[in-house]
Amino acid sequence: MYLFGQNIEAMDLSFFQMIGGFVALYITAFLFFVIRRKMRSPEKSFKNCAINVALTPMKIFKIGPFKQGKISLESSMKEAVRKAKLTDFGVNSADLVETYNKIMDSKSFKNQRFHNLGYISAGIEINMTLARRLTFCQYLKENPKVETVPVNAPVFVMGLPRTGTTFLHRLLSLDPAFRAPMTWELLNPVPKPQGHEGSETDLGLHAVDRERRRKYVKKILATRRSMGDDALAHIHEVGADLPEECLLCLSDNLPCLPMLLYDDYFNYERFLSIDAKPAYATYKKYLQLLSYQTNDFKNGNNGVTLPKRWMLKCPIHLFYPKEVGAIFPDAKLIWNHRHPVSAVPSLCSLLKAFHMLYYEPECRDDAELGRVLKIVSENVLEQTPKDIAASGLDCAHVLYNDLIKRPEEVVKGIYKQFNWTYSDEYDAILKKYLKKNNEEREAMKKKQGGKGPLHTYSPEEFGLTAEELSSGKYAEYCQRFNVAMSRG
Repeated sequence: MYLFGQNIEAMDLSFFQMIGGFVALYITAFLFFVIRRKMRSPEKSFKNCAINVALTPMKIFKIGPFKQGKISLESSMKEAVRKAKLTDFGVNSADLVETYNKIMDSKSFKNQRFHNLGYISAGIEINMTLARRLTFCQYLKENPKVETVPVNAPVFVMGLPRTGTTFLHRLLSLDPAFRAPMTWELLNPVPKPQGHEGSETDLGLHAVDRERRRKYVKKILATRRSMGDDALAHIHEVGADLPEECLLCLSDNLPCLPMLLYDDYFNYERFLSIDAKPAYATYKKYLQLLSYQTNDFKNGNNGVTLPKRWMLKCPIHLFYPKEVGAIFPDAKLIWNHRHPVSAVPSLCSLLKAFHMLYYEPECRDDAELGRVLKIVSENVLEQTPKDIAASGLDCAHVLYNDLIKRPEEVVKGIYKQFNWTYSDEYDAILKKYLKKNNEEREAMKKKQGGKGPLHTYSPEEFGLTAEELSSGKYAEYCQRFNVAMSRG
């Protein structure tokens, strides 16, 4: 019996040694894959890399967020219908699938490979978009009064990405006479108030509901930031309560979700073959819905009450002045200009950052990205003036160098051209914001140990040269709009 007990103890020791060996082997393998991922994607934090690796078993066995398998619009629509218990997307479902598949069936998109967190983020994006669309269509059916809300002379700030459009948009949005859509409003715009709706006395219900939806989006964005992915943070600031781009709601009709932006440019002819007018018509309804919730009306001409003027912004508007004019015939356009030697590499860097958010780095070709964006930017800079003329819309032109050096003067120039009232209240708000913004930028420069631009991207990083970005169609564009080399 004593000897038998010795054998049991020996077996127990051997068993635990074996388990310990497996655990040590697993930890070693796990750390190896985390370090390898960090070396392949240095912009990611170790936390982000560790989470990505830890999710791999779930991906292999297709459980949890990976149960859908391949991401497709068809499967995502079925899931949205199941969860929302609604079926009306506002358009023929087959047409919506066909539109999105112009990009998702492309060779470039099929060659992409999601990393684990990218897959989860992409799934959330598509599901939120489709769920939003279902609830939006249902809400309009139940509240037809929404579509009677006027959208008075909205303003569309546009330009190639990285031309100062975000900065200018935020400056103009500070005016109490204007209103810009916040990130949370665009992501979660459909009211769900608990109680009767349909009159101005419901504003209290709407206020409670709006705060609930705001907190929900804020939580989602905070969760995403907590994953340690800073690929986009140094280029474009995202916050639930910050003015954001129209892209988020235009995606109801156009395949322009952030996860698709990289491939939108690689398939620009396919993308531009899609009729964008329905997207702008739907977006108008979203703006009506947002105004309806807050009842932010003011007295207009002849005693007519009008909502605050919408201050909107998105680089994509550069492709669609005619469509904007068709849906918003009294709209105003503001076009930001920056020298292509700075703007095009910055655009390349932005698309690279979006790619990093979702896909494995070996699926990206930076030189090919540069080649494609050279073609796209040349074409749009040549075509947009023609489209603006055809739209019949009034357009103000802003030079990036002037905006950075003399922002207050640029803003006043826009107000003068459009005959807007530049109030003392707005002047005080603008001065205060600019002072704080300058202090924050100086603090950031000191933190980085230099006084140069916060972000610099060379053409050579993307297989381009300064000479080719200054000649041909680019030279004609610079001459036409008096665009000098960027100072930062």
